Amino acid sequence: MDKKLPKEVFTIQFLMLFCFSSLAALNLLPLFFESLNGSPRQIGFLIGLFSFAAFLSRPFGGWLLSRTDPKKIMLAGLFMVLVASVLYLPIQRLGWFVIFLRIFHGVGFSLFILSALLIVILVVREDLRTYAIGVVSTGFLLPLLVVPVLGEEIIKRYGFFYFFLSVIFFASIPLIFVLFLKFRPLPKGEDDGLASTGFFSLLRQKRMFFLFLLAFVFEVALSASFSFVPLLAHEGVSLRAGYFYTSLGLTAVSLRLFGGRWLKFWGSSKLLLPALYLLCAGAVLVYLSKSSGMLAFSGIVWGLGTGVLYPHLSALSVDGVGAKDKGKALSLFASSIDLGFALGPLIFGWLSYALGIREAFLSLALIVFVSSTGIMLWGRSTLVSPLPKSIP
Repeated sequence: MDKKLPKEVFTIQFLMLFCFSSLAALNLLPLFFESLNGSPRQIGFLIGLFSFAAFLSRPFGGWLLSRTDPKKIMLAGLFMVLVASVLYLPIQRLGWFVIFLRIFHGVGFSLFILSALLIVILVVREDLRTYAIGVVSTGFLLPLLVVPVLGEEIIKRYGFFYFFLSVIFFASIPLIFVLFLKFRPLPKGEDDGLASTGFFSLLRQKRMFFLFLLAFVFEVALSASFSFVPLLAHEGVSLRAGYFYTSLGLTAVSLRLFGGRWLKFWGSSKLLLPALYLLCAGAVLVYLSKSSGMLAFSGIVWGLGTGVLYPHLSALSVDGVGAKDKGKALSLFASSIDLGFALGPLIFGWLSYALGIREAFLSLALIVFVSSTGIMLWGRSTLVSPLPKSIP
């Protein structure tokens, strides 16, 4: 069976890499807000506003994609991301303009990511969707390994003005590339004959509902680990959180690049529960970590689960959905990811306040184990499916 991906997949991967580089650099935005005398509450609100705006705009993006060429939506999203990146430069105080800018930036990014993923889904065969999404999603993770370190060095050496110029540089490359790029006409899906339906009708489908629940559980666990692993250092143990992030990112990227090409069972929904159990094991290993090497090993285990879950859940969320509704299904899936990303640190914060940070990871493992097992047992008849049929 030929597993060669269309060139459009690698084009989208390139766009993702630079668009996410601009976003990864802005992980350092709290430093800028702090320099403007922002309080921790103000900083937390402004940072969270981006994700909240992306979450609320997902249904609108799905509705647009069901009626408009996704290439036009992607161009509009990239334009909004670039404009937002430029508008950080004149900010001298925190006020209503910054609130508007964070909302505008979140909506633009949401439109880009939804349209880019939809293009990938439309140009690849069904049996290659998981592999293709895995390849494209490496553009999410690779910038996190390099860009924040680079941005921090720019701030220390040259200040925030040149830092934001670097953000603008990253944001401008994908827009310029798309302006001069000619996509071939997007093929019509094999399921074009299926009738279009609404968002609530999609949610009422048991299989979709269970997939969104699993996506929510996955992102709660991942965002909690991203937010609280660094705080283990405050317990008096010599740990390097960077080892965790690097090992997680490299493992997930490697698995997504090579898993779909070499693993025959890649794309099966039967991988979902083992991958979620890997997150549980990773959380237990964080709890047990007394050295940076152990923390790095826990990152590898987290990376194995993460490398499987995002491409599989996103590909499964559009399987069997009419071509006009794939954008809606993607937007609902992305909304569950956004919601989990927003609530994960909050839930873990409550746990760590009650139990302590280290013990909270043990509780997180138990929560993910019980919830994922329950969801899979509840939706077993609709979630467990065979491998995608190959097309010669």
